[in-house]
Amino acid sequence: MDVERRNFGDAAVRHVGSDDRLSEAQHRIANNLALIAGYTRLQASRLDKAGQPLSAREACIALEEVAARIETVGELHRLLSGAPGEGDAGVDLGRFLAKLCASLMETVSFAGDTVITHRDSGGCLVRPDQATPVALIVSELVTNALKYAHPSGVAGRILVSCRSTGGRLVVEVTDDGVGLSEDFDPHHGGGLGFRVVRGLARQLGATLVYESQGLGLTVRLTLDGDGEHRVIPLWPGRD
Repeated sequence: MDVERRNFGDAAVRHVGSDDRLSEAQHRIANNLALIAGYTRLQASRLDKAGQPLSAREACIALEEVAARIETVGELHRLLSGAPGEGDAGVDLGRFLAKLCASLMETVSFAGDTVITHRDSGGCLVRPDQATPVALIVSELVTNALKYAHPSGVAGRILVSCRSTGGRLVVEVTDDGVGLSEDFDPHHGGGLGFRVVRGLARQLGATLVYESQGLGLTVRLTLDGDGEHRVIPLWPGRD
């Protein structure tokens, strides 16, 4: 009888835990879908305010940017659901970024012959609530590099790397393109991609550093492993 009670109690605990994880997953999916919808509306609004008709090529690029964001979130959810218990210990960001690089190179038409590679020093774990913002930041940075690093259309190289150091997570996206112009401030200017990156970094309480010296651009995101994900509007009046 005692054994039966114990077994029933263990089963009940497992059931409650499963329900909690399912509820959390559903909540996360709903939030991420709302986030993607917000991106899409903002992008549509910006295109409308531009007042100029898009070429077929420009329309394709705009739609593929939306598709890349959806694919990023979808791949992250597949990783979380396919690795039991991983959400408790942390999300293996290195494993995810490797898949993201391969996916973007295969599915984004304007990637051309650009090669996107990934380097992981190991130990790149983030909490589930941090995983989506970090993943979307990397996706935006890679997409920006694909669009702007080589205006002439030549094939380039993009390296995505992550490492853990001193209790902090450092993620870098480096390209071998033309870099940023001297009069451009990435912390305040730019289009939707730059605004999304700044807004998500604010939510994470992370720091962003842009290093552009002649050839190439490196964007470094540094995240405190103990920091909390804060609910801050992605697009405040000033960013």
